[in-house]
Amino acid sequence: KTNTKKLILTALFAALSCIATMSIEFQPLAPEDTFTGDAIVILSGVLLGPVYGFLAAGIGSCMSDLLGGYLVYAPVTFLIKGL
Repeated sequence: KTNTKKLILTALFAALSCIATMSIEFQPLAPEDTFTGDAIVILSGVLLGPVYGFLAAGIGSCMSDLLGGYLVYAPVTFLIKGL
């Protein structure tokens, strides 16, 4: 049984993660690898649970790699951010 609310929230968090990773840069402490999208990845895991959180984090981060031109890193990003 598929829960429609969880599917919609998963798509929302995936889109937010992609947009935040690509556009918003907030680097107060670690200028190299601090992205606002990472906060949304963690929040999606906490709010959606393991399965839907994995999908939201993985798809959103993977899409930011695909749209940003980093095609080689997309599968690895999907797995790492999802986990």
